[in-house]
Amino acid sequence: MSKLAGISGMDRRGGSQEPPRTKAVEAAKLVERITGNAWATDAIGNFIYLTPAALASLKASLESLNSPPDNNSSGWRRIIHPEDYDAAAEAWRRCLKTGEHYSVEHRMPRANGVYGQVRSSGQPTYDADGAIAGWYGTFIDIDAPPRTLEVELRERERQLQQLIDSVPALIWSTMADGTPTYVNKPFTEVTGATLEDITAPDRSASLGVVHPEDRAAAREAFLRSVASGTPYIQRYRQHRADGNYHWTETRAHPSRDEAGLIVEWYGVSSDIDDLIATQDALRESEQQLQQLVETLPALIYCALPDGKPIYRSKRLREYLGLNLEETDGLGKTRLEGTLDAVIHPDDLVEVKRRYAHSLATGEPYLLRHRLRRFDGVYRWVETRASAMRNGDGEIVQWNGICLDIEDQVIAREELSRAQENLTRSSQAASLAELSASIAHEVNQPLSAVMNYSSACQRWLTAGPPNIERALKALDRLVQSANSAADVVSRIRALFKQSTDKRDSAELGTVVRQARDLLAEEAGRRRITMNIEGESGLRLVPFDRVQIQQVLVNLMRNGMDAMASVSSERVLDIRAFRAGDMVRIEVKDRGRGIQFPDKIFEPFFTTKDDGMGMGLAISRSIIESHGGQLWAEKNEPLGAILVFTLPLDVAKMP
Repeated sequence: MSKLAGISGMDRRGGSQEPPRTKAVEAAKLVERITGNAWATDAIGNFIYLTPAALASLKASLESLNSPPDNNSSGWRRIIHPEDYDAAAEAWRRCLKTGEHYSVEHRMPRANGVYGQVRSSGQPTYDADGAIAGWYGTFIDIDAPPRTLEVELRERERQLQQLIDSVPALIWSTMADGTPTYVNKPFTEVTGATLEDITAPDRSASLGVVHPEDRAAAREAFLRSVASGTPYIQRYRQHRADGNYHWTETRAHPSRDEAGLIVEWYGVSSDIDDLIATQDALRESEQQLQQLVETLPALIYCALPDGKPIYRSKRLREYLGLNLEETDGLGKTRLEGTLDAVIHPDDLVEVKRRYAHSLATGEPYLLRHRLRRFDGVYRWVETRASAMRNGDGEIVQWNGICLDIEDQVIAREELSRAQENLTRSSQAASLAELSASIAHEVNQPLSAVMNYSSACQRWLTAGPPNIERALKALDRLVQSANSAADVVSRIRALFKQSTDKRDSAELGTVVRQARDLLAEEAGRRRITMNIEGESGLRLVPFDRVQIQQVLVNLMRNGMDAMASVSSERVLDIRAFRAGDMVRIEVKDRGRGIQFPDKIFEPFFTTKDDGMGMGLAISRSIIESHGGQLWAEKNEPLGAILVFTLPLDVAKMP
């Protein structure tokens, strides 16, 4: 019975993890294969298994055997002779109470109804906490002739050996002190080692099948288990008959006698070489993936479905100068604490809004904002995040990446400034060329006017005055003045606003397009643009490009006015109906206009690099469309540039 207990793992401290009732039944069935008779009960002695042949012979069921023993035909009394019942019952009650092994001789009815002498034996099984979980045992007919009993025992031993050798595992046993006593056939076939090969001259375990580099650790662990009585478990490389070594996991449990003393150790070795190879490949793959993530020139992070950060790459940790836990304990969630610590205050509201939207909808996250570096400097980054989903489509993790685009932003700003300078230079060159052309065209008639004026004066002041000559000079003077006027008219006609490309598009579209044209510049200057207005405002046919030019000019002037302001920079654009006109306002929060009456004069400017033509041209465009353009003071700070345009009343509701 001790060998069976060891193989099944039924010792008191190292029991298997099967359910208690199942453990007792499985043990009984194993005994049944060896002895032919077996039984199992729960912890309080109720039958949970009895050999089918025995149930048929007794013409009973488990329920009837568990019924109260009121008479000789119910309960345990059906399988025990009435004269033997009290002694057997007393022994059974004592075993249930103390946990000692059950062994009693009594008479038991055979299939023919005649009682025969049997020996009933049993022992408990234990749960993980060391408590009795059930009982299993057998009963052996001791009335059989001695030779028949000997033959039966040999047959059962042969069956047991066959069972052990057919198990696809390497099974071995040792004495209580660790001296090897048995190896099964698969052990020898797989390792190429016999019992003698694994036994040292001093009768200890030689561990010759263990790889030399693993042998010391395996020996130390086994001796520790032998000394303490604790189960043995160890992984090492084990020799194979072909000369190779395979990773093996060996487990061993002690078998104890009735007094609880260890009498033998039973062990089993399982080949886990494929498992180790798979684990090594997985570990190597994880290391490669980790190395890939850490070497990418990007800042990488991961978060839970609710946005809680759970991973930051080394580059990101070094960039921020923060570990995951450093923002915990501040009365905020880790996500909120992290965002408050690293996002620029001016960008924080938008970042939180966009991130919350992605978390709620599962949509990818994309935003450019400023991120605080470890040295306190804010740098522009582009952050992208996408949801990783399981097979059911549920979000299990968010994976994100940050790219530092500060250098790109600076380069773009420099390019934009260069383009502005080029545009201004081109405008200045064109203006100079135009001025020279106008001067050349006007110079001749003006020179003639001067000459004829001098001649007229000379003839009138002569003595006596030559009236006839003076009148001729005066006539030619008028002709020259008319010629100069014609030149000016031709120039004005050249710049007269055309009405060929006018349409009645909705004003709101034009305003939004102007806003979009300046969005990047506003972002660079840290300026917020707000648009407010009535919908469906349709003007009389107008030139969309020219009105858009006016809006862009006024909005850019407003941004220029706030360049030196340290307070909040906000540009408000409003459009609403005012009678038969639409009123458009562009409000800034700059330092205001010092000369409101002069700013619309050509060549008047308050800018160091300005030409003073923008507002003059804008007023000309607005007036050519039947509107007006003027400036007002914005309270408490800044200026308002206002212009009106006529509504298409016929198309208004």
